[in-house]
Amino acid sequence: MSIKKVRKMGVMRFLVIILLLAGFRIGRAAESPNILLIVTDEHNFRTLGCYRDHLPKEQAEMWGPGVIVQTPHIDRLAREGVICTRAYATAPVCSPCRAAMITGLYPQNTGVPTNNYKLRTDIPTLASILNKSGYETGFIGKWHLGGEGKPEWSPGIDGGFVDKQYMFNRGHWKKFKLTKTGAEVASRDKKGEPSYSLDNADEKTFSTDFLTDRCIDFITAKENKPFLAVVSYPDPHGPNTVRAPYDTMFDHLRFLPPRTYGLDGVAGPKWLGDEKGHTTFQPNQMRQYFGMVKCLDDNIGRLFQVLEANGKLDSTIIMMTSDHGDLCYEHDRLNKGNPYEGSARVPMLIRFPDSLPAGFVYEQPVGTVDITPTLLHLAGNNFSAGDFQGRDLSEAFRRGVSRETTHTFLRNAGTKASWICVVDSRYKLVLSVNDRPWLFDSQQDPDELHNFFGRPGSEAVTRALAKALKSYSVASGDAFAKQPTIAKSLNLCLQSGL
Repeated sequence: MSIKKVRKMGVMRFLVIILLLAGFRIGRAAESPNILLIVTDEHNFRTLGCYRDHLPKEQAEMWGPGVIVQTPHIDRLAREGVICTRAYATAPVCSPCRAAMITGLYPQNTGVPTNNYKLRTDIPTLASILNKSGYETGFIGKWHLGGEGKPEWSPGIDGGFVDKQYMFNRGHWKKFKLTKTGAEVASRDKKGEPSYSLDNADEKTFSTDFLTDRCIDFITAKENKPFLAVVSYPDPHGPNTVRAPYDTMFDHLRFLPPRTYGLDGVAGPKWLGDEKGHTTFQPNQMRQYFGMVKCLDDNIGRLFQVLEANGKLDSTIIMMTSDHGDLCYEHDRLNKGNPYEGSARVPMLIRFPDSLPAGFVYEQPVGTVDITPTLLHLAGNNFSAGDFQGRDLSEAFRRGVSRETTHTFLRNAGTKASWICVVDSRYKLVLSVNDRPWLFDSQQDPDELHNFFGRPGSEAVTRALAKALKSYSVASGDAFAKQPTIAKSLNLCLQSGL
């Protein structure tokens, strides 16, 4: 065989290898899963059937016997995927939790320790990382990481999301419309300013329906590239109003105050603040809250239907969570901002049939700070563990492992320390600036009425939680742990029983 023929064969083999490698890369790109991240706002986990399934009846039916809302579509995520039964908002207020969620960093390192601050533009986000991996990224709904703008459509600080035409910075608007120049808040007050009024919103203009339609438009337009779609609903955050027929759907239920409501003889923790008296229980507020949850569930069902019709359902990682809870009158309070379960505990469900076991119950604590590294790894994105402060839980989910002892950490929203907290699979330790340590035991006291700190038998768990909290504070640079009263309490806990 001549040298010329040998060279020609060598060139041909080289070209074949190049083509095969190119084909492999194209194939791998085509295999990259889509990601749909569904975020609700101020969502009490007890309103979801899949969470009630894991609670005693008295905990599941907090507002009276039989007073529940059916959520079959969200429950499907738990049935066909993973449910995290101890998931927590890394800071139980909108902006700092959302910053942790989208960056995998603790709030003190994102530039957003409290509401209405601006996300640092020099740190990677879930979107900016996936942009580099060939993803089409879009954000639909409430952002709340761009500063004071309200609503501020398509905000200047956007976390790297390329399609942001339906991203609005902040607000809990009830009615939207499309115009020639884009989306607008459709309800206006007498001065012509955007209003939270329901204003006869219907299935096309009500916020939950409107944002679902925009999300459907985004995911159906993406054919050649994988997508990251975040749909961030402003409900069930107040004002507690919802369109027909959801506004009267729960009128037949007899709502009662939670068991922890109006207990004047029980001494509560001082980190709750100086509120006096009780928040007056209003059953109609809960009826409307349930209506908002039901509307959300129906719209999430619409997203499933579209993905299924397009053949994308099983090739899409679907995660649903919330930025914080709502006490819904537990402990005489509404809303959030403290480490009580109703305030800080959030739904977290994830479905991806190719990688995650169906019906797996993950009982170890999870934080919203863990979302970005977990989603990235599930999507096959390689990154260094040092890139994030949140944990990659994808392998634990894949293996169906829920027995190892882990922790998650919470802090108050704000630039000044009020409290910090550590949670394991059973206990919660809260250290604050104005009280002794509080230790909650979810098994013996699921209502969180009693302090187990200092009780016989609590010493070992107190030390273990304090040790984990100290390690976190050093690794994450959390200055709250250095506040004098908190630091003193931390040392006291480290010495517990010694």
